[in-house]
Amino acid sequence: MKQIPDIIIPILQEHGVKESERKNPRQKEVTSFEQLPLALKAGQVAAVLGISRAGAYNLMRSEGFPTLFIGKRMIVPKDKLIDWMDEHVGA
Repeated sequence: MKQIPDIIIPILQEHGVKESERKNPRQKEVTSFEQLPLALKAGQVAAVLGISRAGAYNLMRSEGFPTLFIGKRMIVPKDKLIDWMDEHVGA
């Protein structure tokens, strides 16, 4: 099982915020890839990769990145993101 650092999906501005104090109770801490949703939005991709949301949008529009376009909406399948990361380690 791949482990990732504790992150909040989508990103919260305040770190260490208790679940009861969150502005959006649907946000949750994620500690493994298995807990991620099947398809990630730009903010979620940014949180997983530790980059800005703008950086995630740029990456999602780049050639070779596994983005699925549904109308104007862009999502990244979780399994394809993991495959992409494995392919680009040390590249």
